[in-house]
Amino acid sequence: MQIIRTDKQKDNLAKFFWDMAKVAFTLLVLGPFAKPESISLFGLVIGTSIGIILGLWGYILDGMEVRK
Repeated sequence: MQIIRTDKQKDNLAKFFWDMAKVAFTLLVLGPFAKPESISLFGLVIGTSIGIILGLWGYILDGMEVRK
Protein backbone atom coordinates (compact mmCIF):
# COMPACT_ATOMS: atom_id res chain seq x y z
CA MET A 1 0.00 0.00 0.00
CA GLN A 2 1.46 3.32 -1.07
CA ILE A 3 0.82 6.21 1.32
CA ILE A 4 1.81 9.05 -1.01
CA ARG A 5 -0.28 8.61 -4.13
CA THR A 6 -0.01 11.92 -5.99
CA ASP A 7 2.56 14.62 -6.61
CA LYS A 8 0.31 17.09 -4.77
CA GLN A 9 0.33 14.91 -1.63
CA LYS A 10 4.13 14.62 -1.80
CA ASP A 11 4.55 18.37 -2.20
CA ASN A 12 2.17 19.12 0.67
CA LEU A 13 3.95 16.66 2.96
CA ALA A 14 7.35 18.09 2.06
CA LYS A 15 6.07 21.62 2.81
CA PHE A 16 4.68 20.39 6.13
CA PHE A 17 8.06 19.01 7.21
CA TRP A 18 9.87 22.19 6.10
CA ASP A 19 7.42 24.29 8.14
CA MET A 20 7.74 22.02 11.19
CA ALA A 21 11.53 22.28 10.98
CA LYS A 22 11.25 26.08 11.05
CA VAL A 23 8.82 26.00 13.99
CA ALA A 24 10.94 23.56 16.02
CA PHE A 25 14.11 25.57 15.41
CA THR A 26 12.41 28.85 16.29
CA LEU A 27 10.77 27.60 19.47
CA LEU A 28 13.65 25.58 20.84
CA VAL A 29 16.68 27.54 19.67
CA LEU A 30 15.67 31.16 19.07
CA GLY A 31 12.87 31.36 21.64
CA PRO A 32 15.10 31.20 24.73
CA PHE A 33 17.04 34.26 23.53
CA ALA A 34 13.95 36.33 24.45
CA LYS A 35 14.58 35.31 28.06
CA PRO A 36 18.39 34.89 28.30
CA GLU A 37 18.37 33.18 31.70
CA SER A 38 16.43 30.25 30.20
CA ILE A 39 19.08 29.41 27.56
CA SER A 40 20.49 25.90 27.97
CA LEU A 41 22.94 23.92 25.89
CA PHE A 42 20.61 20.91 25.98
CA GLY A 43 17.73 22.95 24.52
CA LEU A 44 19.95 24.36 21.79
CA VAL A 45 21.21 20.90 20.81
CA ILE A 46 17.74 19.31 20.84
CA GLY A 47 16.17 22.21 18.91
CA THR A 48 18.90 22.20 16.29
CA SER A 49 18.72 18.40 15.97
CA ILE A 50 14.94 18.35 15.55
CA GLY A 51 15.11 21.21 13.04
CA ILE A 52 17.76 19.42 10.99
CA ILE A 53 15.94 16.06 11.07
CA LEU A 54 12.61 17.57 9.99
CA GLY A 55 14.36 19.70 7.37
CA LEU A 56 16.13 16.67 5.92
CA TRP A 57 12.88 14.74 5.88
CA GLY A 58 11.23 17.57 3.94
CA TYR A 59 14.21 17.73 1.58
CA ILE A 60 14.09 13.99 0.93
CA LEU A 61 10.35 14.03 0.28
CA ASP A 62 10.71 17.07 -1.96
CA GLY A 63 13.19 15.16 -4.12
CA MET A 64 11.21 11.92 -4.26
CA GLU A 65 9.33 10.88 -7.35
CA VAL A 66 5.89 9.39 -6.91
CA ARG A 67 5.68 6.01 -8.59
CA LYS A 68 2.62 5.57 -10.75
